[in-house]
Amino acid sequence: MKDKFKLLFLLPIVAFFAFAAQAQNVFEGTQQWHNNDHSAWKIEPQNWQNYVIMGSKFFEPNNNTLYMSEFSEFAQFNSWNRAHIAPENLQTFWKSFTKSTYPVGYFAVAATTNGNKVYAILTNATGHKFWDRVSTLPFNVQYGGVSPATNGGYVASGTTNSGELAVTKFNAYGEAEWTQEYPVSGFAWTIKQANGGGYVLAGTRAVIRIDIDGNLVWSRTLTLPVSPDGSAYSYTEFEEILPLSGENGFILTGSAFSNSHSGVYTARFSWSGTQVWSKINETVNTALAGTPVCWVNNAVLSNSDSKVITTWRNGPVSSGGALRAQLVNIADGTQGAVQALGNAIPVQEAFATRAHSKLVIGGTRGTYSQAYAYVHTQFLIDNTAPQQQGAQLDENNIPNVPTVSGYLTSVRNAYPTYENGKPKFEDPILTFASRTAYTDLTIFPNPSTGLVYVGGKMEIGATLRVFDLAGRLVMEKNVQEGDTMVDFDLTGQPKGMYTVQMVGDRYNVTRKFIIE
Repeated sequence: MKDKFKLLFLLPIVAFFAFAAQAQNVFEGTQQWHNNDHSAWKIEPQNWQNYVIMGSKFFEPNNNTLYMSEFSEFAQFNSWNRAHIAPENLQTFWKSFTKSTYPVGYFAVAATTNGNKVYAILTNATGHKFWDRVSTLPFNVQYGGVSPATNGGYVASGTTNSGELAVTKFNAYGEAEWTQEYPVSGFAWTIKQANGGGYVLAGTRAVIRIDIDGNLVWSRTLTLPVSPDGSAYSYTEFEEILPLSGENGFILTGSAFSNSHSGVYTARFSWSGTQVWSKINETVNTALAGTPVCWVNNAVLSNSDSKVITTWRNGPVSSGGALRAQLVNIADGTQGAVQALGNAIPVQEAFATRAHSKLVIGGTRGTYSQAYAYVHTQFLIDNTAPQQQGAQLDENNIPNVPTVSGYLTSVRNAYPTYENGKPKFEDPILTFASRTAYTDLTIFPNPSTGLVYVGGKMEIGATLRVFDLAGRLVMEKNVQEGDTMVDFDLTGQPKGMYTVQMVGDRYNVTRKFIIE
């Protein structure tokens, strides 16, 4: 009988804590990889509700190991951890880590400390190694960013020993095909595919575009507002590029330093290299005790098509500090209020992503002591939910709507409310009625030699299908949350005309492309 009373007593307590856990919006976790300092500064979402982080020792001797961990949607490192030992010692590993879709997994590169060599590794979705290899380069390069290449394989950006931007192209097996150096000073922390072909890369106030073969197309210098002391922000770092859909260009984020201050910056560029605007935010005096700085993480798209969320951390250089976030208007750079993200663990270096309906940040906790994970389950919903859309529907301008009595009234009420930042579909005919004309979907390169990228405004949960000219299904993929670009490796397919079709609840659109 006593045991029954104990059970009855404990049940409300268990229920209370279960409710409290469900009501919590912010989750944090850490992972100890080894006894030395950590450098972890990039995360990638998985196709399920988890994320992968990769890093290495930080400026430590015998740094020959890359570490990988998976963490959950509650920032818990409770699944798997991998350690991959390279045949040579490596330089510090920064952000040169990206998803691979064919085969599904993760690709990373790191320069070696022994001459002009680079180490490349490909793992599967759970971090098990497919292969790794070392390539010899024409000169020394240290790498900061990596991206899938538009013609298969990968491209990595960084700097040479002489301090100039550099890019290496790898084939699908991690072998270096070419390395180019550019007469532009800086460290290229990021490289992304450019609309229309080629790549844009950025670092240390330099922004350049190259073509698919690595030839320089244009070079620009980032201009920023002046520091509070009147001096220029002459040095920037930690750059990250967020490509926008279609012809909207890209968002550039990073940290800026003047004679006496640091701050985070956000800028927008066109694909032709025009700087549209730039903004500085949360500047701090670096002469204060502890040398506080604002180090930017990056920007992600908000739930609104017209805004991005830029995130950063403040606090002393080594011990780290609090995470911040801010809405920024894409059109003119108008900044919303700075919002604290409520982390209890100080953050040193980090990288944000928007996936699985959550704002997720991963990287290194303060003092470089552990890998760090942060998940906010409500930030995207509470701060970026679009306004109610019902009044924007025009019943006289909806294609393919039958003129059946009562039908148009139902369509007009199709978006009565928003729930969790998404339209709450209360009308069963919405799926049919809302598959309207859609123009913001781009295929490049077109013509292609086999690797095709479908970019633009994607409908989450939609299916992308590739058909040959005879109408046979060649390949298909589902659009995941946060996808603005999906690649199809059609290498080996016959030359000719193909179509890609996006089919979802809201849109049904087809585009043509050629493989030559």
